[in-house]
Amino acid sequence: FSQSSTVKVAQGISGDVEDKGGVRASIPYLHVGVQHILQDTGVSDLQAAVKKGCARFEVRTPSAQVEECVHGLRL
Repeated sequence: FSQSSTVKVAQGISGDVEDKGGVRASIPYLHVGVQHILQDTGVSDLQAAVKKGCARFEVRTPSAQVEECVHGLRL
């Protein structure tokens, strides 16, 4: 680079965009996935299971999700 050149792209920043688009397209798939998980675990009423402490939800950062993957399997 020379002193007179201008940088048009931020330097030192990288990132990935795995998916583009709105979240609305993903909601039906998420809904069916949650239904299957609940059916597999025998939970018929999610709110009751959460109140009893039988089910819980955690917020996971992308880096935590990568670290918990078994043998590189990504969900």
